Amino acid sequence: MSYAIIAAVALGMDLGAWDDGKSAALRTALTTLMVSGSLLLGWYPRFAGVLIVVCAIADEVLSANVAAASLALLLVVVDWLSRRWDIAAAVAVITHTLVGAASAGDLMWFLQAQALLMSIAVIVGMALRQYEHRLAELAEREARLRLELENEELRVRSEIALTLHDSIATDLAQVVVAGQSLARDLPAGSEGDRAHAIVDSGQQAMKHLRGLMDGLRTPDSVTERENTDLHTAISECRRMLESRGVLLEVATSVPWDVLLGDLDHPSQTLLVLALREGTINALKYAPSGSTVVVEVEQTGEHVNLEISSARQAGDGQSATIEEMRRQGMSGSTGLSGLAMRAARLGGKVVYGPAGDRWLLGVTAPVA
Repeated sequence: MSYAIIAAVALGMDLGAWDDGKSAALRTALTTLMVSGSLLLGWYPRFAGVLIVVCAIADEVLSANVAAASLALLLVVVDWLSRRWDIAAAVAVITHTLVGAASAGDLMWFLQAQALLMSIAVIVGMALRQYEHRLAELAEREARLRLELENEELRVRSEIALTLHDSIATDLAQVVVAGQSLARDLPAGSEGDRAHAIVDSGQQAMKHLRGLMDGLRTPDSVTERENTDLHTAISECRRMLESRGVLLEVATSVPWDVLLGDLDHPSQTLLVLALREGTINALKYAPSGSTVVVEVEQTGEHVNLEISSARQAGDGQSATIEEMRRQGMSGSTGLSGLAMRAARLGGKVVYGPAGDRWLLGVTAPVA
């Protein structure tokens, strides 16, 4: 764009002299070539620069008096110096100066004008060179800082994974072992089935935790991708709810293959996490015998997932988030974390009571 503006200025400088009858054809040809070279200088600096230098020298030899010659030559010198083509710029300036001095009517005036223009060209060209050098330094520094950040992030993620392994994973393993021992000691029946359900839930939690730890160590791990499959998550949530006598119904207005095909991995992860969060809340607060309804639909460039579960105020149950928090059963961190994750993807999370039911809605963008 800057070259085009300068070319337009150069063209305007000569328009007024084209019809004075003095070397009009030659002046027109040289001006046209110089303007064309100025336009092409940004894309083809060698070819366009040589073209302008040759035309500027021809202007001095033939005394065509092209007003744009000095401006076009200055532009070439600035461009070549900014690209560190110092020798080429020096050759062009010296050649033009020698030819111009040989044909100049007033030698001192020509040399002074030439010195002034080339001084300006050198100052601007070196300033541009320094600016580009500074940009290159900043780009290199940015790349180095990004690499350091990635390494530090990987280190922190590894430390978190190790901490999870040494704390929560160990505790879950103890819960599973205790549950297995309890299941062996209890007779077959409802109590034994509950003990087996505890063992199954503990083992499933350990599987999810292993996937989380693998994902922390290697963000694109196969285990993480397996743990964010929406089909599998629905089956797991159904089994968890049925262990408490709560049913799960899923309704979708879009075929599963089409729905999952349009979602990228981060969006699927968001929906899976929302489904698990809604299921865990239903396990805590929904009364036995109730039904959790999951509805999935696509509207425009978003997929909407809504989880609706019955809520009941009373002993061990809660009607509002504040009551949950006071009972120590929830700090709303899962829902707020889910909302933050959705916001980063360009989605949205809404939740709250609606009559006698609790609603959790998630909007995820379609790839």
